[in-house]
Amino acid sequence: MESQKYLIFVLHFFCLIVFVQSLNDEGNILLEFKNSLEDPYHNLQSWSSLDSNPCNWTGIGCLADFKVTSIRLNGLNLSGSLSSIICKLPYLVVMNVSENFISGPIPDDFNCFRNLETLDLCTNRFHGEFPTQICNVTSLRELHLCENYIFGEIPEEIGRLTLLEELAIYSNNLTGIIPSSIGKLKTLRIIRAGRNYLSGPLPAEITECDNLEVLGLAENRLEGPFPVELQKLKRLTSLILWKNLFSGEIPPQIGNFTSLELLAVHANSFSGTIPKEIGKLSRLKRLYMYTNQLNGTIPPEIGNCSNAVEIDLSENRLTGVIPEDLGQISNLRLLHLFENLLQGNIPKELGKLKQLNNLDLSINNLTGSIPIEFQNLRFLENFQLFDNNLEGTIPPFIGANSNLTVLDMSMNNLVGRIPKHICMFQKLIFLSLGSNKLSGNIPRGLKTCKSLEHLMLGDNFFTGSLSIEFTKLQNLSALELYQNRFSGLIPSEVGNFTTLERLLLSNNQFIGQIPPEIGKLVMLAAFNVSSNRLFGSIPQELGNCIKLQRLDLSRNWFSGSIPGKLGMLVNLELLKLSDNTLTGQIPGTLGGLARLTELQMGGNFFSGNIPVELGRLTSLQIALNISHNNLSGSIPSNLGNLQMLISLYLNDNQLGGEIPSSIGALMSLNVCNLSNNNLVGTVPNTPVFQRMDSSNFAGNNGLCILGSNHCHSFPAPTSAPNPSWLKEGSSKEKIVSIVSLTIGLISLTFIVSVCWAIRRRKPSFVSLEDQPKPDVLDGYYFPKEDFTYMDLVEATGNFSDSAVVGKGACGTVYKAVMTNGEVIAVKKLKARGEGASSDNSFCAEISTLGKIRHKNIVKLYGFCYHQDSNLILYEYMANGSLGELLHGKEKDCILDWNARYQIALGAAEGLCYLHNDYFGLAKLIDFSFSKSMSAVAGSYGYIAPEYAYTMKVTDKCDIYSFGVVLLELITGRSPVQPLDHGAPPLSTGLPCAKSLQC
Repeated sequence: MESQKYLIFVLHFFCLIVFVQSLNDEGNILLEFKNSLEDPYHNLQSWSSLDSNPCNWTGIGCLADFKVTSIRLNGLNLSGSLSSIICKLPYLVVMNVSENFISGPIPDDFNCFRNLETLDLCTNRFHGEFPTQICNVTSLRELHLCENYIFGEIPEEIGRLTLLEELAIYSNNLTGIIPSSIGKLKTLRIIRAGRNYLSGPLPAEITECDNLEVLGLAENRLEGPFPVELQKLKRLTSLILWKNLFSGEIPPQIGNFTSLELLAVHANSFSGTIPKEIGKLSRLKRLYMYTNQLNGTIPPEIGNCSNAVEIDLSENRLTGVIPEDLGQISNLRLLHLFENLLQGNIPKELGKLKQLNNLDLSINNLTGSIPIEFQNLRFLENFQLFDNNLEGTIPPFIGANSNLTVLDMSMNNLVGRIPKHICMFQKLIFLSLGSNKLSGNIPRGLKTCKSLEHLMLGDNFFTGSLSIEFTKLQNLSALELYQNRFSGLIPSEVGNFTTLERLLLSNNQFIGQIPPEIGKLVMLAAFNVSSNRLFGSIPQELGNCIKLQRLDLSRNWFSGSIPGKLGMLVNLELLKLSDNTLTGQIPGTLGGLARLTELQMGGNFFSGNIPVELGRLTSLQIALNISHNNLSGSIPSNLGNLQMLISLYLNDNQLGGEIPSSIGALMSLNVCNLSNNNLVGTVPNTPVFQRMDSSNFAGNNGLCILGSNHCHSFPAPTSAPNPSWLKEGSSKEKIVSIVSLTIGLISLTFIVSVCWAIRRRKPSFVSLEDQPKPDVLDGYYFPKEDFTYMDLVEATGNFSDSAVVGKGACGTVYKAVMTNGEVIAVKKLKARGEGASSDNSFCAEISTLGKIRHKNIVKLYGFCYHQDSNLILYEYMANGSLGELLHGKEKDCILDWNARYQIALGAAEGLCYLHNDYFGLAKLIDFSFSKSMSAVAGSYGYIAPEYAYTMKVTDKCDIYSFGVVLLELITGRSPVQPLDHGAPPLSTGLPCAKSLQC
């Protein structure tokens, strides 16, 4: 009996030993593989050496005989590096470690896999060159290396993977051409190599991939014509070539791609017309041709694409009418035709598209009324028609039958009232009806639309008041009611808009005081109540709006002193208190507004000294205007610390003492108006002051003339030159001075006309990142590509002189060569005085100008409203300007008569577009200058002389300027020539035009 017990004990002991030591070889390989990884969340905790085999471990798959065949460790937050020990698993078929944080190069000896069919390393941090050694794993059927940092070229050895069916290498840093050996992959079904830096044309051998179904090469630098040879790929269902450098016309052979379901060729440089053969693609579901240079009409045959779900032809140059045949595509859910040159009526047949969810026809020349059939589209959620010439009323039941979320009909000629059922289902998020001729009160159903986040009704004829019902809009982030006929008080319940970021109420008839409850709007970034009838003191509670960046209280009847708490608004970039009846001293606490770029306080009754704390506002750039007040004392010398300041207005005060030399050392200054004070001494003889007109120092009896050895009074500025002064001498210098002064007044026309006209139009706010990421409204950036401010600095050599391609009255233009090889023109703007600034933000102005679309007007790509610079990004014109052709030094080509005629004709077409196709810039001008109005620079020689005494801008002013350009074309002479060059001021006869070289 004892011996039996002993035997049982011994057997049990040996079983335990066997169990502890029985982990098979493949398990040990996996444990060694695990040692190279980091597992912070212990997702591989089940990998234990105490197990007999790894088949029950996380992510491990085995055969019945415990042979490891698959490793699936995707999405486990693993890091570390990849060990090549894993190659010793002889039966491994699938290896997937995607969606982790594994780094380092892919091991060189990864070619030892014998049976591997799927290798997925996507979405990690692998780097190094493309792993050529993987091309020796000839058993591979799926190779996924996407979303890593792999660089170098795709090797020719890729052709060894003759069994490969899927190749996913997108989102890396691959360069070079696609190797011709790709044609050896006869079984290849999917190629996804987008978002790299591949270049050159598509290899012809790719057509030998007979089984190819998906060809994805988007976001590269591939070039050449449309790859018509791909029509040989009869199984091709997805052709994805967007955002490359392809050019030329889309050929009629596109109709031979009969299996296509997705055609994405947007964001290239394709030109010409859309071939009617596009209608042969009966299986096509998604057609994306936007952001090219396509012209001509939309072929009616497109209506034969009966299975289409999404069609986007936006941002081209398409003309003609919208074909009614589009109404035949019964499954269509998205139709984007915006930003073209389409005209005519909106076809009512589009109202038959019962599945339509997203319709955008904005930024065209469409006329007529909005088809009433649209109000019956049950699935319509996004409906945009802004910036057209539409007339009539808004369909009365729009929004009553669908879950409408976005509705934008701004910048048209619509009349009537807002439909009362527009937010029937409480889904409306974005409503923009600005810049129309709408009238009446805001319907109650809209005031109680709890889903609403953006309500933009500016520039209409709406009446009524801000009723308490508005406070039910708890999710509202933007309320824009500017330039209407609203009246009454701003209710104290406005403090209930706790999510509000923009409150724009300017140019109305509001009365009373700003309620102190405004301080509850802690998210508020922009607050504009300018040009109303508000009075009383500025509530100190505004200092609680700590995210406020733009505050405009100008042109009201505010009184009392400035609350010191405004100095707590550390994010403030613009502060406008001009043209009120404010009194007292300017508080020194304003010196704490470290991010302020513009300070406008002119036209009040401030007294006392200029606080020295204003010298701490080192971010001031656009303007410092405290003119037309009762300020006394001397000018603080530390204003010389404002190294970026462009415009300084201290005129019409009672300032005394000498002009600090530090002011004259501000090289950034373009305008410095110190006139009508009690200044004494000598104007500092610095380059800054030397280039300024003497009127900036007039009206200071004790001030000495620059560069003279004696003092006398400057005459006060008058509205016209003094004839007696003209008769005192006949020197050319005096005549030049008179002409310069006259031309300086004339030069106000263009910029004033543009700035006033764009006030009439709606901003289109887009949120994009800068570096570092700004708060709301901190910086606006509307780029053509994903450019940052630092990219532009690098591309222009820090705005070096070598990159300058032209200088004008508004600023300097630089040639910018971006890292992707694209060349754009960057205009760095000069200062904008208070009078030249529109009430809307710089962002609104530029986004409006960006919607001008005409073949003869240089396209605006975007802009950067940066703390250091205001930049505008234009299409780069490689052949230069007309001025360079006529007056430049280049001698490479000749402008014959036909060329000059074409130039004149093209300019006339562009001018006609601006005058008649909605904009009518000159028609919109009706500007009266306030006492805080600043001078604006312009282009000498091109402005109508009557502007100097009428200060009115009309169509005739533009026509006069165009006439000067015509004379310049005919004669080859510049409109302004120095008298000492021998040219007479006026010429009664025109010389024969000579051959001009460029």
